[in-house]
Amino acid sequence: MLGYIVGLAKMHIDTPRLHRKEAGTKTSFTTNQAHHRNLVSFAFAHTIYVDLTAHGLGHIYSHVIRTARSLYRCRLSCKHAFPSPDLMKEWAKDVWDEACARGGTHPYLLNKNEEFVYSGMRHLTDIKLRIKQVVEFLYGFDTSRAPESISRNAILAQALLANMTFVYGDLNFGGRPHYPYRHPIIQRVINITWFQNKDDDGIVFHEYFAPIPFEVIALVLTVIECCIDEWSDGAWKESSWSEERYMSIYISHLNTLRDFREHGLHQQGGDLLAQIQYDLLKGARMHAGAPPDPVTGGGRFPLAVLDAALQDDPLDYDPRRIRAITVSGE
Repeated sequence: MLGYIVGLAKMHIDTPRLHRKEAGTKTSFTTNQAHHRNLVSFAFAHTIYVDLTAHGLGHIYSHVIRTARSLYRCRLSCKHAFPSPDLMKEWAKDVWDEACARGGTHPYLLNKNEEFVYSGMRHLTDIKLRIKQVVEFLYGFDTSRAPESISRNAILAQALLANMTFVYGDLNFGGRPHYPYRHPIIQRVINITWFQNKDDDGIVFHEYFAPIPFEVIALVLTVIECCIDEWSDGAWKESSWSEERYMSIYISHLNTLRDFREHGLHQQGGDLLAQIQYDLLKGARMHAGAPPDPVTGGGRFPLAVLDAALQDDPLDYDPRRIRAITVSGE
């Protein structure tokens, strides 16, 4: 182990020499320079070796793996739930380097292990397992096998899925729903998935979640929609969705959010979404027991400006009612 680190140290010291060699300049060492190089290399390596053995290489390695896994999960959640194979490779390298840096370890000192890399399909499945009962409770599905319960569940599932009704704060079945992206389940799923406590991904890696990205909201809605679809026959049945269907629904929700951002006079849809993103972040951080705003996060969109921009809102937006129904993350 020590010999390996000495070799790395010599490579580090030789880097300027290699650059000179590529440029065609003198690269040889004098006797004194070679002796000095060996002494510096050994001292540097010995310092690292003592540090690694004192703290336990296995402990450092497992810490880096845990950090890399969390960072990779953050990218799946906040960048793209279904990255291409090339992007997955790029992420794997980037998160490994970042995890080593966060742990105070040089990437070359540890054997790279990509066990933290997994697919978007697995990520969605993990979230779905966490929120299945939340969907049942907040939308009112009945687990009874009685015929009337099965009939009611089927009607409920169809009504929720029609025109994305399930995303509204006021479902208003039989009429026009109100307050898009304000259903309490969105906040609850974000809390459960990324903001359980101060050590969860949403707090530790707050830079990914300030404000809550469209990608996170689209991912949450995709999983909720799948859970509702499992009740479409009236009795719960495990989903058989393929990765292609998950991806299609995810992209559809993402595009809808982007379209909504450009909606309305003076893009007032973007103003509304900015407030929703902030409120979701605030509620999630409160749920985790953290201050409402991260140390390095964006400022809150001024409510006075929002109220003025939405006076003639075609979506029948009422700021007072929205503030009343905003979930703080219980």
